Amino acid sequence: MLIEDPPRTLVLSRNEISQAVHGAESPVRVVPAWATPPDTHVLIMLGETAPEAAASLRVIRHRLEQKRADGMWVFGITSPRDGEGKSTFSAQLALVLSESQRARVLLMEANFQRPNLAKILGFRVPEGHGFSTQLARKMRGSMDPWTVVALGPSLHVLAEETGAHTFPETLHSTHFQNVVGFLGRGYDYVVVDGPSILGSGDANVVENAVDGVIVVAQSANSRGAELREGVKQLGQRKAVGVVLWDTSSIRNGSSARRSVSPPQ
Repeated sequence: MLIEDPPRTLVLSRNEISQAVHGAESPVRVVPAWATPPDTHVLIMLGETAPEAAASLRVIRHRLEQKRADGMWVFGITSPRDGEGKSTFSAQLALVLSESQRARVLLMEANFQRPNLAKILGFRVPEGHGFSTQLARKMRGSMDPWTVVALGPSLHVLAEETGAHTFPETLHSTHFQNVVGFLGRGYDYVVVDGPSILGSGDANVVENAVDGVIVVAQSANSRGAELREGVKQLGQRKAVGVVLWDTSSIRNGSSARRSVSPPQ
């Protein structure tokens, strides 16, 4: 799945480029991924997932394709609390959306407090090009292009560096919302792996930057009261649905149970 093509520039229209941060031309540089051992205890890649689980993910893809027809293609992923598998779900969703190159997908990591995507997917973010690091440079007036990592011909990732210093405060800058909107114009889907809801307002920042929000709950351990409280904090305006995610089944190598239902 990892490629080693030379860096290239994402082609955007003149009008799209003009809407970049600070109104300046800001091309997007795509660099190849350098592989690292993936966290196989957390993620079973799509081709190795049990047929029932893969089928469930494709049902979710079908529902998002319907949303795409309604003008929604930027989706935030969150959960009531940390540790409910939302980053794993975000990665799997991005994989299934880009399956067989049927769509160009950007997976963005907005959980700057607890980044995990590079570890889950098994690649190394180029030094100095973590998402929040790039945001911090933009806040200081940098005109450098946005750098994303290519995991395949139709899946790009904008994630944090493993073990590097992050800049969580950049999530609350206007630059974050601007770049989500700007980069979203170059892809068929954008999946934003956001922070959890309860305990802060960070998830609400992501909510304001996306077209719709999917709430992930661990089917065996999530408390119904916390799920209801989380959905209430987000509100109904951009809610797409709730996914019940059976992470214990993934670790055991069996079928993971996933379902989608409208938020209550």
